[in-house]
Amino acid sequence: MAVSETDADRRGYERVHWECHARLMQLGSEAVDNIPGMHQVLGRNISEGGLQVWADRLFAVRSRLLVEMEAPEIPEGIQAVGSVVWVSPSTAEERWLLGIEFSDVGDTALARIRSLIQPTTDRN
Repeated sequence: MAVSETDADRRGYERVHWECHARLMQLGSEAVDNIPGMHQVLGRNISEGGLQVWADRLFAVRSRLLVEMEAPEIPEGIQAVGSVVWVSPSTAEERWLLGIEFSDVGDTALARIRSLIQPTTDRN
């Protein structure tokens, strides 16, 4: 399911460009290809409500994921739980763009996400 401009208008949080590494681990037993463990992805953008990532592995819509995000500004990293809300195939290689909505973000993780977003919103 691709994201339309209408979908973008419904977003509840401001999204900012974010190209950092992250890891995804599927929670539960509904893995598409039953490959356990963490899978490296590349962030595209992030908000308080979720993020978009490029993945070389397909995750089904509604898959629950543990998301571990890395950022140079936050050496401790950020962990959250989220679900895949949409998947869009890439025209190049076997890659997918995933939209992940956070469902469980602790106070510390939320503060760290806000610190990534805040510098961008302050400049406007």
